[in-house]
Amino acid sequence: MAHSMRVLLASLFAIGMPSVLNAEWVRHTIDKSSRGADGVRVADINGDQLPDFVTGWEEGGLIRVYTNPGPQKVTDLWPAVTVGKVKSPEDAVFADLDGDGHVDVISSCEGKTRTVYVHWASADHSSWSTDAISVLEGKSQWMFAAPLEINHKHGVDLVVAAKGKGAEIGWLESPPQSRNVSDWKWHPLAKVGWVMSIETLDMDGDGDLDILYSDRKTATRGIHWLEYDPSTDLTQPWKRHTIGGTDREVMFLSLGDLNHDGKQDIAATVKGGPIIWFERKDKTAHAWQMHEVNIPAGTGGGKGVAIADVDLDGRNDLVFTCESAEEKIGAGWLSAPQNVNDANWTLHDISGTKEGIKFDLIRMIDLDQDGDLDVITCEERDNLGVIWYENPVR
Repeated sequence: MAHSMRVLLASLFAIGMPSVLNAEWVRHTIDKSSRGADGVRVADINGDQLPDFVTGWEEGGLIRVYTNPGPQKVTDLWPAVTVGKVKSPEDAVFADLDGDGHVDVISSCEGKTRTVYVHWASADHSSWSTDAISVLEGKSQWMFAAPLEINHKHGVDLVVAAKGKGAEIGWLESPPQSRNVSDWKWHPLAKVGWVMSIETLDMDGDGDLDILYSDRKTATRGIHWLEYDPSTDLTQPWKRHTIGGTDREVMFLSLGDLNHDGKQDIAATVKGGPIIWFERKDKTAHAWQMHEVNIPAGTGGGKGVAIADVDLDGRNDLVFTCESAEEKIGAGWLSAPQNVNDANWTLHDISGTKEGIKFDLIRMIDLDQDGDLDVITCEERDNLGVIWYENPVR
């Protein structure tokens, strides 16, 4: 944090002036043209070094891509294209599946659709075609996907997870010709109840990417990671390690170093409960200590979470979104006390209480390039759509 900003914040507190920490977060709309915006995923699809977004509109049955117009126009509605029309999309993510240099989109659908689709991009991302991945068609209520090269044979594979009866998390093996959607192979890795998040990262420091996920339902619930071990048959179930939260209904998770000890921690919202965070105690990701952070009264029920330094004081905070937020705060952030292990952190409003009922996944990105992190999310009951809140610190 710059010295001048530290001095400014200290002065504001010292003389009793209203703090910039409690200033209004202005909401900007990226798109509100359909119904039920459900999650935002990020990639630079056109090489301009700016983050672009994709969102599935669950009730509207659309998959929409938004190209970043640049910091001067970022508060306007963004240029958008509908890349596919599918029923009950729950998630959409970017990945160049066919290796042609043009970023495609993968959508995961629940409800009666129960299918994973690929929306193939043209060279200029102006036209798109949609195919269902045959092996998963009608198989389960698919909730989330993440691209990951697993067997390093034919390009990008996909980690996919579901909810409901017979739900699994597993990976789709890319065939030699990725556009031959009937040739993709499904390899289940573990039984699940209702997966909310998937992250691919090196959990144990052995140089390869593992699979971290949150599961909110049934006997399999909790936060777990699946160990990538190239010495084993990767098409068989991977070794599962449980981090915690098996007695909670965990929602979305986030990664970051909350206590600034040089190790990456994990935070997750809990339905009807606090935010829980797991302090990593070793480099191998086998030892964790759980802490709780209360979400104060006057907010909805926790849904999304992000670890980020909101106020630029050099310490990481917790940003959260909520569901069931009628006339309550639906998005806010919690600044850490001096002892980060304390349960009571200071609440700061982001969304206000007048609009927004069910918010979703959070992305923290400096969209207006003013030096602080803004909040990007969706709201799907008041149909605020794909939105972002402008951080007022700078």
